[in-house]
Amino acid sequence: MTLTDRQILRLLQSRDETALRELTAQYGTQCRKLACRLLGSEEDAAEVWNDALLQIWSSIPPEQPRSLGAYLHTVVKRLSLNRLEQRNAQKRGGGRSPVSLDALPESLHPAGKSVEELMDARALYASVNRFLGTQPEETVTIFVHYYGNGRSIREIAEAFGITQSKVAVTLMRTRRKLWKWLDKEGRL
Repeated sequence: MTLTDRQILRLLQSRDETALRELTAQYGTQCRKLACRLLGSEEDAAEVWNDALLQIWSSIPPEQPRSLGAYLHTVVKRLSLNRLEQRNAQKRGGGRSPVSLDALPESLHPAGKSVEELMDARALYASVNRFLGTQPEETVTIFVHYYGNGRSIREIAEAFGITQSKVAVTLMRTRRKLWKWLDKEGRL
């Protein structure tokens, strides 16, 4: 029997290790694929997944995420980017790596300019996370599955029992809101 996110959150709050098995069963494959895509290594992806489980175990409680899947994917992506930055810094004698938000489409920033030219990638990432914290759970879930996990509009529609049109419109509206948010925060 598959548990709901709310049931898993209750297990985490009561410190029941069953929650970790459920997280692995429901999100492990997607999260490891995301980490592997960012890091280019299945071994590193497996380590990131274990680190993510530890971080989830340590942070819930007190954290109470509205969307457990989005929260978990954010943790995995952050850990992966941190690992990538550390790895690249070591290769370059301690320099910073140019980490970009590869999940955001070209339509998010003006033509001809990369995210790195517009701002420090970490500041952008933090700004996007703040923006997502203001959005409804369904919007965040669709956004994370599309940009964070690389799932297609069709896959998202099928997974959540909604139309492809609804997914596409939600993504378009969310990008527009995000553009305004980033502009308001002085990120563009």
